[in-house]
Amino acid sequence: MIKATIQNFPYCTEMVFPCTETELSKKLGELGMNPEHLAPMATVIGIEPSELSVLEDCDINLDALNYLGKRLDGMDESEYKQFLAALSCPKISEGWGLKNIINLTDNLARFTLIEDTDDLKRIGRIHMLNVRGALSESEYKNSEWLADEGMKLLESDKGIDTEYGKIFVNEEISFEENFNGTTLPPYLYNGSPVTVDIEYMGATEMVELPCEDLSIKKAVFRLGADSVGDCKIEISTFTDLPDDLRDKVMAIEKNKEIFGLNELLKTVDFSVKQEKPESIFKQEIARKLSEEGYNFSFKNGEFSVISDGDVIKIRDNDVLYSEGAFSQSGKDKFYALYHLNREVLDYCTAYEKAAPLKAEGLSGYYRCLAEFNSTVLAAKHTEYGFEFVTWGRTYDGKSLWHGNYYTDYGAAKENFAVRSGLVDKDKMFSMEELEQLEKCVNFTMRHNGDLKFDDCEILKKISEKISENIPEQQQSDEPEMSM
Repeated sequence: MIKATIQNFPYCTEMVFPCTETELSKKLGELGMNPEHLAPMATVIGIEPSELSVLEDCDINLDALNYLGKRLDGMDESEYKQFLAALSCPKISEGWGLKNIINLTDNLARFTLIEDTDDLKRIGRIHMLNVRGALSESEYKNSEWLADEGMKLLESDKGIDTEYGKIFVNEEISFEENFNGTTLPPYLYNGSPVTVDIEYMGATEMVELPCEDLSIKKAVFRLGADSVGDCKIEISTFTDLPDDLRDKVMAIEKNKEIFGLNELLKTVDFSVKQEKPESIFKQEIARKLSEEGYNFSFKNGEFSVISDGDVIKIRDNDVLYSEGAFSQSGKDKFYALYHLNREVLDYCTAYEKAAPLKAEGLSGYYRCLAEFNSTVLAAKHTEYGFEFVTWGRTYDGKSLWHGNYYTDYGAAKENFAVRSGLVDKDKMFSMEELEQLEKCVNFTMRHNGDLKFDDCEILKKISEKISENIPEQQQSDEPEMSM
């Protein structure tokens, strides 16, 4: 949160950022300005936190200051301290204005803040998370390595003392300027059901719908366009909507009736929709259970699967558990259901987080699960289940071609991996090749008397691994080989 005293001589008022357009308009009126000014500027007389005092006595774009307030509001405690520490250090922020301060919010990884210099392992972990962005499980638990990295950082003598701790500049991470001083970078603040990208002359602004109409007008103004009709409109994300509403949302990419859609979305109670009892996951797991021939019931938000007297339950979307002891066959069925549950949760979660797939001439509501090397993995959810497709992008990147369609998620992922070049197809075996390999392994185990015990164990594991990847109807108990 930012508290500021704003002046438009001779008027003065107190403001808190972030604020709504309505609140900002009211304050502009108190300053004797047009309440619907599309680029309001005023002088900052005083400001908190004090680290922002560099903005005092400067004419500031109030919309940009409001954007900064939103970014600060979205930080956790450690990120906020990083931000303030960097600003409080003259060696880092000398000469900065509002533009660089806003850009700092996207560049916190460039600055490692150490509050406690005694815990070397924690120092190493904080620093490596900044530098790398993420750590593997083994790295995260490697106390010796983390402590060594922490010691290296402290012994570099590059730390700068601030009231928040020692701050180190990670020179290997470049300072990116996402904010150009005019158009505001995309930032999802309200968690809105629909977000729209408005593009004009190579620049883009994102607006969250529904919103106050003034937010849309300001975005268009910052882009330099005379009207939204001069801009390209693209839906960047949307929640699960009823078909009729989804049609109207997608239609604005062509009709550009963004203000009409905004008013329509204001009338929809999204909180009610989000509380509907059946999620996509539950719809899909119910369909898959029926398809696989399981005897199950659904009550009080959980599935009960009955199998040979055993009861296996699926609850809370991703928790599969059972009460009581299982026979060996019951355990096998439990693990089969467990893997089915995890796969369904995997692609349902990926689908719900994915953005709409954009391509000229594409019909149907597909979402882009992954894209690499001009190859797309997409999914579409219908009342009959999921359809997965891999496509190639055309040379200009605008259209799609040569779609491979699947109902099996695993097969679609494999095709995407090979088609995109993530996996070398020459290093993969076809089903026919796996069948022959399995027969060869089994034949060798049964008829080669010179094999040692360890060799047999290895071959047994290889056979089991191959068998897991061959559909049951394709497997044969007896090897079709002769000496």
